[in-house]
Amino acid sequence: MDYRCAHRWAFPKWGEALELQQAQLEAPTGHEVTVRVTHCGICHSDLHIQSGGFDMGGGKTTSLERGGTKLPVTMGHEIGGEVVEVGPDVSSVKVGDRVVVYPWLGCGECPTCQSGNDHLCNKAARNLGMQLPGGYADLCRVPHDRYLVPVGGLDPARAATFACAGITAYGAIRKLPEATADDWIAIIGAGGVGMTGVALASALTRAKIAVIDPDPVKRESAIAHGATLAVDPKEADATRALLKATGNNILGVVDFVGSESTSSMAVNIVRRAGKVVIVGLFGGEFRCGVPLFPFKSMSVEGSYVSGLNELRELMALAQKIKLPEIPLTLRPLSQVNQSLEDLAAGRVVGRIVLQP
Repeated sequence: MDYRCAHRWAFPKWGEALELQQAQLEAPTGHEVTVRVTHCGICHSDLHIQSGGFDMGGGKTTSLERGGTKLPVTMGHEIGGEVVEVGPDVSSVKVGDRVVVYPWLGCGECPTCQSGNDHLCNKAARNLGMQLPGGYADLCRVPHDRYLVPVGGLDPARAATFACAGITAYGAIRKLPEATADDWIAIIGAGGVGMTGVALASALTRAKIAVIDPDPVKRESAIAHGATLAVDPKEADATRALLKATGNNILGVVDFVGSESTSSMAVNIVRRAGKVVIVGLFGGEFRCGVPLFPFKSMSVEGSYVSGLNELRELMALAQKIKLPEIPLTLRPLSQVNQSLEDLAAGRVVGRIVLQP
């Protein structure tokens, strides 16, 4: 295989389908590493990237183009593969190593990056799969070997999803208060990340888990992966039924959808002194009566993916204990456009992982 010639599925215009393109890579310099992609998960945020922005509510949208994302865009940020070429300053990995790529890159020098929170870098944040070519390709150039985490004995397809779905759910669950066996945690949204959240919450907390999702297949899968209760939010009096079933004792809510309706539901179902963590990027405005904050003494926090250290922790944890495994569907990379359409239509249970 020619490790200087990358074949990438990229969209040439905002909102259009991905096309197979070819790009010539220079020899890696410094700490750069070339990874032969073996697996790449598809994330719901890719749909927002493909459309060119995110719904900020009130008729406002972000523009990825104005934010520095240039066409054509090769998406894909849940990247797993094999190291095939390294720069002269690379010492932490070698050719042949199997790795997962941390895609949320920072400047690497500021205190935020030095603490392992490159994803929150205020100086030079950029992402593989957005500003830089990602994993919908046979080759991916990683700017620094510090962003590579060994796969070890893990299933490489599942390990690839840890780079987003895994650490996003892991970081959000860790932000919740410590729960007892009498407490409940509510998970809103049972897509790929939400289902990962269900699995991790069942493994890492003692609380009972209630899942809220309109799809009966996803609700059934959530019960199979650790949830105690699954509720359809479209049912009449769904909120009242949920509160009755949980004894009005929902200590924490993780909103993996992040819409106006789900965030509103989250603050209404959390108990007094409870916590809401908003993760999803569906969009809209957060609406909540100001008096509700002091009346309930609740807290609301955002959670954006998670740090490089959390990816290392999660990879180590998965090799130490048996974590519940969400459904994975393996497809060839050539089916990327159909896979994105299936995700947009809600036809995906768990995660699709592409294989070049």
